[in-house]
Amino acid sequence: MNQMPAELPDAEPDERLKAIFARTVEKMKEVVREFEITQDELHVAGDYFNRLGQSGFCRSLIDVALAMTSVDVTARVPGGTRPNLEGPFYRAAPLREDGDLFAGDPPPGTPVLHLSGRVTDAATGAPIPGAIVDLWQADHDGHYDLDDLQLFGRVRADEEGRYRARTAVPKDYSDHDHDPIGELFRAMGRHNRRAAHIHVKIWEGEHCLLTTQLFVPGNPYLDSDYVEGAVSDDLLIGMKPADSGVADEYEAVFDFAVSRTSR
Repeated sequence: MNQMPAELPDAEPDERLKAIFARTVEKMKEVVREFEITQDELHVAGDYFNRLGQSGFCRSLIDVALAMTSVDVTARVPGGTRPNLEGPFYRAAPLREDGDLFAGDPPPGTPVLHLSGRVTDAATGAPIPGAIVDLWQADHDGHYDLDDLQLFGRVRADEEGRYRARTAVPKDYSDHDHDPIGELFRAMGRHNRRAAHIHVKIWEGEHCLLTTQLFVPGNPYLDSDYVEGAVSDDLLIGMKPADSGVADEYEAVFDFAVSRTSR
């Protein structure tokens, strides 16, 4: 004899979840009707999402497609620097008292970037003394050094909110070459490269006031970064050759305006 299914425990329904699910299904039905998607095609999609979940990259694909839309509607501050994604490579890095993110001399052929600016309160324009500018990035070959934390570091702003860091000009890089996200991109004829960027967190004490990314001007992937909506003109650094005249040395100024109200 077949057993009756166990009753689900009583629980208050999550009305927000119900509304989001209903609207999502409604919009997906519109897509099915518009493109006359067959059951076989739906099953191909289901098999793909099974592989995606088993690979552990489902969250990453959601970030690629939707996270920046969420950031823009939930985290932007009037007059403040645009937030951006943290990404998967953040590590707690040491304080670099001299502002130098290189562990020793830069590798030969590395373009050096002198990045400076101010950290201010978006509401008042006042500097934030002692703010920590937490930086991490790929090197000029497009690699993150997760072992020795080369090009990872925290820099302390002075009493006027001014910071200065010496790092490398980062390079764009490919991601998801050997996972289901890359499989999807190849099927659509899309590349899987990130435009060259520098990750940043701004801290005041133990409070993270901003997470964002800065982008290198002139990079060929600025208009097609695979993370939907990540690149915007207000996050481009104004890079130019350094006044020192040294070959392959550049300087850029970027000011951060952050909200302290969430503290």
